Amino acid sequence: MRVPDWMWVHFMAWRKTWNPTSFLAVWGAFVSTGTLRWTLRKDLRDNSDIRVEASLRRFGSRGLNGRRFMASPALNMQGLCDRLYVVISVTNVGRRKMQWAGWGGEYRERVVGQDKFQVSPQDLPHILEEQAHPVERAFLDPQFVNGNVRRLFIWDPAGRRWYVSRRNLRTLLADIKKFATDQPRI
Repeated sequence: MRVPDWMWVHFMAWRKTWNPTSFLAVWGAFVSTGTLRWTLRKDLRDNSDIRVEASLRRFGSRGLNGRRFMASPALNMQGLCDRLYVVISVTNVGRRKMQWAGWGGEYRERVVGQDKFQVSPQDLPHILEEQAHPVERAFLDPQFVNGNVRRLFIWDPAGRRWYVSRRNLRTLLADIKKFATDQPRI
């Protein structure tokens, strides 16, 4: 491939004026551009990344020590209560701390004039460190049993929301239909 004449002429003119100062200026421009790109990339990716999952569980306590545990409603274990709970587990897979302020959801059809609901938390607000995995629970509400829940989400004090995935919510609602046939009403 032949280099065009105009490019060759400019290169030869530039080569005559080349000196160590010019080399250092070009080198500095490349290094500073690379550093700027790396810093921007790092800062844009350095935020809290939250994974939210919902499941249906039963709680119980073990023998003499009384330690509490939760299990799938399909398991028939000694010490499990009959009451079903909706459990939200949140994992901070990002690099920054995040404060979990509350959780709730949206109804498919309005209930008492409201299209959203808020669950009364037990251990919130909670600061999520990197790789933290806290769990919140609530009694199984009749709106879940009736299939009137469209979305579940958590929020932080700034109002940013993280939603339970649709697949996870479908699994939760299917488990509720399967196991919540004779649930006591609130």
